[in-house]
Amino acid sequence: MRKIISLLAVVIALSGCSFIQTAYESYRMARFDNNEYMLANDIRTRANLGARKCGTPEVVAEVDGLWGKTIELRNYSESIPRNKEAVIMTQELAEIVKGLSDRYHGKESVSMSYCTLKFGTIEKNATVIQNALGAKPR
Repeated sequence: MRKIISLLAVVIALSGCSFIQTAYESYRMARFDNNEYMLANDIRTRANLGARKCGTPEVVAEVDGLWGKTIELRNYSESIPRNKEAVIMTQELAEIVKGLSDRYHGKESVSMSYCTLKFGTIEKNATVIQNALGAKPR
């Protein structure tokens, strides 16, 4: 009987430690946010669809829409407490999209390969952000 009680005490102690660590990590980290995740998904989708319009006049509207959504995600992420990692990722994504926007609103023409590569980079980064946001505790 003493062995069973001892074993039960060890199991409770170990599960208690695990619970405390999980609770601490959840407190330290911003919780999963559906809106933040949706904005990352919107950017990913816009980048995917925008790449198909490279070489056409409609691409400028896609770039402008993508820039607006990226700023929206960055601003939204910055307003969430304890969300430092997401803020850094969204700021870096905003820099990439800003480069594309500046290029399209500049005087030089934009090549087809630059356009598709830049949209691909934006889509990959948005996917990484989306996966990171989706991995947060719910």
